[in-house]
This record gives sequence, C-alpha cells and structure tokens, in this order.
Amino acid sequence: MEQKTPGRLAGLRIAVTREEPGEMAELLQAEAAVVIHCPLIRIVPPAQSADLDARLNSIRDYDWLVFTSSNAVRMTIARGMPLVGPKVACVGESTANIAREAGLQVKLVPERQHVKGLIEAFAALPDRGRVLYPRSEIAAPTLKEGLKALGYAVDDPVAYRNEPDEDGMLQLEAAFSAGLDAIAFASPSAVRAAVVPIGREGLAKLRVYSIGPTTSAAVRDNEAQVMGEAAGHTVASLVEAIIEGEANG
Repeated sequence: MEQKTPGRLAGLRIAVTREEPGEMAELLQAEAAVVIHCPLIRIVPPAQSADLDARLNSIRDYDWLVFTSSNAVRMTIARGMPLVGPKVACVGESTANIAREAGLQVKLVPERQHVKGLIEAFAALPDRGRVLYPRSEIAAPTLKEGLKALGYAVDDPVAYRNEPDEDGMLQLEAAFSAGLDAIAFASPSAVRAAVVPIGREGLAKLRVYSIGPTTSAAVRDNEAQVMGEAAGHTVASLVEAIIEGEANG
C-alpha cells in the first residue's frame, strides 16, 4: 500500500486574516495546515461616492484604469458603470484575475508585482497620459506621486473603506490564546487590526507572513519580524512564502 506523503505545512496552525479565506484557505489546507479564519477588516463603500461616480462617468477621458487590489476592482465594478475606454493595469495577477473575471481586458501587470513595480512598468511605456486610480481611503500616496513624477495626470477617487471587524478580532484573540503558530497578512490595515486584540508582544511571538513590501513595513512598524514575504502580489505566492518560511524555520 502506497504511503501518503504528509502536507508540507502539516499541523501548522495559521490565522488567515482576509475577509474571504477562499483560495488561500484551500491552498493551505491542501498542505495539511490548520486554518483559523480571523477576518480583521471589512470592505465597505466610501462615505461619499460622488467623486468616484463623476470620474467613472467620464471614463473615456482616461488612458489607463489602474487597480492595486482586488477590493478596488470589486468596489469600482459595484458602482454599475461601464468600464470602457482606458487600458487596464493591475498590480499583480490576483488583482488581474478578478478584473478578467469581471470582463475587463488587462493590458499591464508588472514583473515585480507591487506598487513600486507598477511604477517601473509605467515608466517604461513610451507615452504618458491620464490615469484613473480608484483606491482605498487609506492608500499610501506612493503610486499617485510616482506616476505624477513620471508625467502622468492622476485622479484617485476613493472606491472603498476598510473597517475593523470586531468579531474577527475576538476570533484572533481566542485563537492566539488557544495556541497559534503563524499569521498571514494581505494588507497593512489587517496588521494594525491584529495588534488591537493580541498586542505588539503577541504579534512578535507569531511567525508572520506578508503579501508584499507595504504590508511587511506595517509588520515591522509594529515591532514584529517578517518570516516570509510573497515574491508576487498573489495569494499563491503568499502561500509559497509560508511553505518556504516553515521549511527554513
């Protein structure tokens, strides 16, 4: 009888902090990890959507429509306006896949799948133009400033807000008390929310994994170490970083 090889993450108790565990939970469970879903952030519409709607009504005036998260894609599409005219750029393949599933033709995904890589990709283009960048209310100005410095005209209406998920915080507190090995973050706001129930001391005791440089910076700002960072801005890359980090840890 053939002996089954155990998963590479067998027995790892890991908190997944995304609002929807989806693909990430499936990939971790396929490696025999014990997934504890602790959603720390809820995605909600902006308090005022007039700016976003006005930009979308004039979407043909833009050369590029840029997304740096799957939430930005979903919340922009939720406005119910046709996204026809500009070329679409996405920060990574996970975001691009959501855009493609919505029927958008993605023309640009940077080789280095994070905001700085996206700026580099735009720098390599022969022509400048107008960019519509629907964003999170708390998005860092890195992309807007980087594109403007290259000569692009950028409008960046707020497409969504992040709100702390208090139920998820309680779930994380309980999971930490029961014995948690690791935690994975896909946004800086989730990092900040995690510190509320378990403190910086608690975060520092966990093996922490991050989807990209901005999220990793938030981890370090809260006095914890990053065990592994995704090579690309995708859930699959984040899971690979967890597998590699656990193998080397």
